Amino acid sequence: MSPCIKTSRYANQVSMSFLLWMVIFAVMVSAGGITYALYKNAQVAVRTEISHLNSEIASCTMNTNQHRAKTNALTNRWAMRDRLSQDRSTLRDINRSQIELARRLQDSGLAVIHR
Repeated sequence: MSPCIKTSRYANQVSMSFLLWMVIFAVMVSAGGITYALYKNAQVAVRTEISHLNSEIASCTMNTNQHRAKTNALTNRWAMRDRLSQDRSTLRDINRSQIELARRLQDSGLAVIHR
């Protein structure tokens, strides 16, 4: 047998339908990879934004706590007395008998003073 003659045993043939399926498969795999990359990028962007928001919330919480601590320190009864005495203020303590309690009458909207 001569080497120029092709026989079906030695022939390398790829069918057209198999080649078409391989191209379709390659397109599907590449589209899946691109979709995965886009979704992963969006997920990373959202995680970054959440991280920034969490740090902003922590900063605001810390500022709020510091403001509350300063307010509590300024409105402390004993601290106010000390500051008033240091400033030589004319304000002085009052007796409980001098305190008047005003209550609103529910029907008329007027205030009544109780001693």
